[in-house]
Amino acid sequence: MNALLLLFLWAWLMASSFIVSGHMVQYASPLATSAVRFLLSLLMMLPALMVNWHRSGLNILDQFRALFQSKRRLLHYLMISGALVGFFVGLFTALELTTPLHTSVLYTLIPLMGVLIAFVWLRELPSWWRVLGFVLGSMGSMIVLLATHSSGTFGWNKGDSLFLGACFLLAFHVVSVQKWGRTLGALPGAFMIMLFGSVWLLPIALIWGNIEQVQWLSFGFWSTILYLTIFTTLLTFVLQQRLVTTVGASRLLAFSYTVPIWVAVYTAFSQARWSDLFDFGFVTGVSIVLLALILIRDNRGVIAAKQV
Repeated sequence: MNALLLLFLWAWLMASSFIVSGHMVQYASPLATSAVRFLLSLLMMLPALMVNWHRSGLNILDQFRALFQSKRRLLHYLMISGALVGFFVGLFTALELTTPLHTSVLYTLIPLMGVLIAFVWLRELPSWWRVLGFVLGSMGSMIVLLATHSSGTFGWNKGDSLFLGACFLLAFHVVSVQKWGRTLGALPGAFMIMLFGSVWLLPIALIWGNIEQVQWLSFGFWSTILYLTIFTTLLTFVLQQRLVTTVGASRLLAFSYTVPIWVAVYTAFSQARWSDLFDFGFVTGVSIVLLALILIRDNRGVIAAKQV
């Protein structure tokens, strides 16, 4: 499938995660939900990985040994998964001290953070046109967010600094996949992220996730958690692993600028608020985001890149 379509699919699935996760609060705490998502994804990924190896004529035991024989690789994936888990924990903690609007606005800074990390760590020097694209992307997505919320003001809350740090961890997570994840395919790489993510999340959820309050017998719990597991965890991780190693972390992160747009479109359709899609602020924000993606998409935008 064309990389551009995969990038839009990844962004759409990310947007659906924000939407559907809101329905899980009545069934389980965010930490418990995250732990269950990782564990279920791991259980589903394991047989898929084994079948893939079998069809390729590879010995399953040998492949598992190869995955875990390198201490450096284990340390790398421990850090990759730790950064992702740190983002989730930071998000849930910050939401107790700030608003969803604030976190949504700050989330749009993640691509810029990714560019900065890639420049310092991977020595990737983007052209000025590409830098302009990332700046415009953040501006455009912020305009979309503020245009689609009734309270179009933004002040600084106590949880905003915490979430800013969590955003940096997510940007580091994606760039670290580009740096360390090229030796594994999409399926094995996603499996390792889920495995070590579960290792990080399980004790955190057991201590602070209010596991005893999870509504295990509710149909709503299982229907929602299965969607989050299959589509917004399992599929997005595989897509991310593939896209980061083919188009690069910066371009993948750039498509997160479209997440507020997808959320706004869903809200307009679900609440029959069609006029929101023709609001001047929304149209302006979408136009700026599209212009930003055009500026960023040119692979020649990186004028110097050196892996260190």
